[in-house]
Amino acid sequence: MTRGGSREAQNPTGGAARERESDHGIRRIVVALDPSTDSWTALEAAARMASRLGAELLGLLVEDVNVRRIADLPFVQEVGFFTASCRRVETRELSRQLDVQAGRVRRQFQTSTRSLQTRCTFRVVRGRVALEVLAAAATADVVILGKGAWSPFKTGHLTPAVRQVLSQSSTSTLVLREDTRVEPPMRVVYDGTALGEKALATAAGLARDDGGQLMVFLLADGPDEAARLRDAVRQRLAGQLLEISFQSLTERSVPRLAHLIAHEEGGTLVMPAGTGALEDETVLEFLDATRVPVLLVR
Repeated sequence: MTRGGSREAQNPTGGAARERESDHGIRRIVVALDPSTDSWTALEAAARMASRLGAELLGLLVEDVNVRRIADLPFVQEVGFFTASCRRVETRELSRQLDVQAGRVRRQFQTSTRSLQTRCTFRVVRGRVALEVLAAAATADVVILGKGAWSPFKTGHLTPAVRQVLSQSSTSTLVLREDTRVEPPMRVVYDGTALGEKALATAAGLARDDGGQLMVFLLADGPDEAARLRDAVRQRLAGQLLEISFQSLTERSVPRLAHLIAHEEGGTLVMPAGTGALEDETVLEFLDATRVPVLLVR
């Protein structure tokens, strides 16, 4: 099944919500799905975000083409969990299992999006996982990933496919692990760059919808720059119904940020990616270490 021949199902509810303009610039969301609990958490976050922002939602399930290719190899066998006996992997049985899996994910998507007054679409494609997610992300404003997606093991770390999507995507990306939620307090990293401005606007919009509390981490080389950034934030958010607090990171250090976040309960972090101290590899290391949901703004 090629990308052009993907299976697709739509939620018939849509109507006026589809026409509604999003104050956050987020009009289309892609959530990457698989049978893992991390993906169920990502789906919940995607449904809530789509509902709050009036955004279109695409649920994407990728059938990894490599799984079928491996099954076709003559020396590949599966070991019974209870019997420990080996047997040849049957392509027909594998196809049946993948269809059952897709049906289970589709039903979960339909259940999670049934009450949404916005367009919701579920799509199944076959290909290389990261490449298919990247292709779908290119048409969206935000892509949402479970931290441990596409892995049979629960390590609490980014899986290889997730790391590839994060390192190659040019789309803003929300990453979260199982049993977490995008919830207040909202926190944002601000460094005065164009992406920093975008991250601030996104976090402020989400904070207005969810309690009005916003913590701003100022990435600055010293007290004078921190003061300048603080004034810029206050000017940018003047008149908005927000309770704003500040912390300065004078070392411009992401590890220092990880330490601060580790001592906070819950919440969500919004941060610009790929600028200054927030270069890609540093951000990936940070995401590996943190437990809270992180929205990388690009």
